[in-house]
Amino acid sequence: MRTRCVVVALFLAVHLATPVRADQPVRDGLAVGFGLGGASVSWTWPDGERRAERSGSGSLRVAWALDQDLLIGIESWGWSQDYKIGSTPEDIPAEATLWAVTAAATYFPGNTGFYVRGGLGLGGGRAEIGAPTVEKSTATGMSILGAMGYEFGLTPHMALGGAIDAVYIGMDAVVFDQVFGYGFAVQLNWYW
Repeated sequence: MRTRCVVVALFLAVHLATPVRADQPVRDGLAVGFGLGGASVSWTWPDGERRAERSGSGSLRVAWALDQDLLIGIESWGWSQDYKIGSTPEDIPAEATLWAVTAAATYFPGNTGFYVRGGLGLGGGRAEIGAPTVEKSTATGMSILGAMGYEFGLTPHMALGGAIDAVYIGMDAVVFDQVFGYGFAVQLNWYW
């Protein structure tokens, strides 16, 4: 909840402090960006139950504009959560970290601020369950990324916007099995 408040506050501060331009950024070369937000992620646990965990997420992207409305590049996504596993007589600390790196295409239909993004690549996860002994588990698998959002031109070379994204990581591991996550992020992109 705290992460969402920070993201919303950052979005409003930048959005209200900077006048939004009516035109879109010039997308004709290198594009670099990042996003911060929150995501709900679920996977099948060793006991066969599928539970969701919520935490902050982040993304990085580097792309090249093939046209004003089409970018091809690399998109990365990451998510991490610290939590406690209930046990008697005390809770056991645990940490889960997930990531995905995909070759992605971003399309701006009609060269507007609205866009859709999709990609395929590699993803992975790491779980660490501690005290009294530490158990670690890692796995990798195919990842699929999908997103849609809208960005507002701040300058001819910078845009701010929001996105709804979804990530699937096809891992088959003891701790992580068939990971699916979705969330919202505020994104800042630069175009050269």
